[in-house]
This record gives sequence, C-alpha cells and structure tokens, in this order.
Amino acid sequence: MEIMSDDIWDQPALKEPRVAFRDLRITDTALRSSLLDSVGDVLENGPILMGPRVEQFEQRMAAYCGRGSAVGVASGTCALYLALRALGIGPGDELLTSPMSWVATLNAIVMTGAQPVFVDVGEDQNINPALLVSAITQRTRAIVPVHFTGRLCDMTAIAEVAREHDLLIIEDAAQAMGTQRNTYRVGSVGDAAAFSLNPMKVFPGFGEAGAVVTDDAAIDKRLRALRYLGTERKEVCTEISLNHKMDEIQAALMLPGFDRIDDLVESRISMARRYSERLRGIVGCPSVPSVGDQSSNFFDYVIFSEDRDGLRYFLHAQGIETKVKHPVLLCDHPAYPCEPRPQIPVADRLASQMISLPLHDKLRKSDIDYVCDEIRRYCNGK
Repeated sequence: MEIMSDDIWDQPALKEPRVAFRDLRITDTALRSSLLDSVGDVLENGPILMGPRVEQFEQRMAAYCGRGSAVGVASGTCALYLALRALGIGPGDELLTSPMSWVATLNAIVMTGAQPVFVDVGEDQNINPALLVSAITQRTRAIVPVHFTGRLCDMTAIAEVAREHDLLIIEDAAQAMGTQRNTYRVGSVGDAAAFSLNPMKVFPGFGEAGAVVTDDAAIDKRLRALRYLGTERKEVCTEISLNHKMDEIQAALMLPGFDRIDDLVESRISMARRYSERLRGIVGCPSVPSVGDQSSNFFDYVIFSEDRDGLRYFLHAQGIETKVKHPVLLCDHPAYPCEPRPQIPVADRLASQMISLPLHDKLRKSDIDYVCDEIRRYCNGK
C-alpha cells in the first residue's frame, strides 16, 4: 500500500465546531476543585516521586480488573512493551495480533525483537479467533488481542486457542477500560493486560499514564524492575531497561476515577445507543446496545460508509468534526516493511469505510441528533 498525504485523514481544524469530536476540558467545577486539591496535597506533603498514591492506584486497579496485582507506568505504550518484556517475549518469537490498532501496538512488539503476525479481523474490527490456528507456527509464542475502539474481543475463543497451543495472551486493553462480558472484565483473561490511561481514554489520566495487570507474582516482580531501569532495590541493574515510572501526582489525580468509571462507561453506552437507534439502516453502525450490555465502552463510535470521504467532507462543512482511526493498517506503515503483505480483506474493507463520530462527556442529545440528521440528509440526497 502506498502511503501518501491525504487531508481526508486530518481535515483542517474547525475554529468553532458546532459538534466537536472531543472536548478534554475539565468544566465541572467540583471535579476541578477536587483535582487541584489532590495536586496541592502532593506538593505540600510529598512524596513527589512514586509513593503511597501510586501504591493506592495499583491496589484499586488490580481490584477493579479482578487481578492479583497492577503496576502503574508512564504510558499505555510503556505498559504493553513492559508486559511483553516481563513475559519473556524477544527475538525469534512470533506474536499473533490485529492489523487494526494504533501504531503503539506494533512498535511495542517490534521493540522487543519479536515479529508481529497479522491476523484478519471480523466485522467488529477485532481479531478473528477463527483465523488464529492457521497463523500459528513453531515460533508463535503469544496472542496480542487488541480491544479496538473499546469493544471486547472474544476472549473465550481466544483463550481456548491459547490453551490448546500453549500460547501466552497479552491483552492490549489500551482503549477498553471498564468493559465486561458475562463473567469476565477486560484485562482479566490474559497472562497480562496493558492499559492506556491518557486524557482521551474513558478512564482518563491528566497526562500520560498506563498500567499492567497480572496474577503472576514473578511477572509482577519483573515488571517493577523493568519499570525502574531494570534495577533491584533501585540500585542494582540486572537487565537493561529505561525509566517507565508513574508520577505520584498522576496517581493522585486518577484515584477518584475509580468511583466514576462505571458511570462514565454507562454514559457512553447511552450516547452510542442514541446514535445507533437513529443511524441503523442509513449507514453501517454498531447494533443498539441492550440494557446491561457493557461489552464496549465506545471509546470510539464508528460508522461505515462506502462514500466515507464524501460524507466526512459534508459533515465537516456542517461544523461536525470526525476522525478516521486509523487510516493506515499496521502492516502498511513505512517504518515496518511487511513483505509479503498479509491477506486481510476484512480489515482492508473496514479501514476504507470507517468514520469515528463525536462522543465525549460534554456531548448533548441535541448534538447527537444533529449529527444523525446531517448524515441522513447526505445519504438520502445522493
């Protein structure tokens, strides 16, 4: 695939959008005051570097995910990279993963020296478990399922393949905090799971942050060493690593989020439900979530149109910001020559049709209705 400049990927910013794609401002005065108090407490009483607030964050993160332990780190990318390192992934290993993700997934795998093997996705944009077995070789060590757009992969089917073929599972849960299906919550199935907690995520940090969860004490111990430049007792370097520590202030700011996460997820599901009720039959869109269905947190609300570019230009002209996430499949990035290119027809088709619509905590019902009305107007007027 030839990669070229194309402004359909990054349209000119609207100075005053009628409906913004995202709004990361903290406009809730009570929340803002509470966050500033948390910062003040750290600055006044310390410690500034990793201390009791990071430990409290890790305890709550582990409990929320139903895991034995959690390790707070500097970003979601660090989380995935360190999870792979802690599980012994390295040169000569092959990892089965999805071609649909942000480039952080690819970079984390390649930086360990391992080789990504891309398996096509299903209509849900997640790795297709039915195609995993045919991709397994003698070098395959692990499966890295990506819960893309915040929608849970079929972890039951993936875990069955992993058990039958003695493979590790490292969940890329960067976008999926707060999701659950039946008896399992995101991050609770694999040998380890990596989360991104930056301000764009459903469980938002206030800067870059991430976490790894696991049940294995040995993995936890190695994660903590790798987080701190590969050292034991902060002084003796036993393996090469870099600084991946979480800030104490970041932990303090995120702690109250555990009391809000379920409400945040439910709010996004309600917005997605309103979108789907109004868009079904007009464009491809997620099914209307049933009451109690938390299998997606709708980090992104994605629709599909064969006239994707025309629709985006039209919505932009109406003051509606949209995104394509992500326009380049992982196997097509120039930094990673992928030859021969994998056969991924479903991913290719979906990548050419997908549009992410506005969805954030300040989005009003009237905003959703306006977006849907304009999409309907464009599609019916063609």
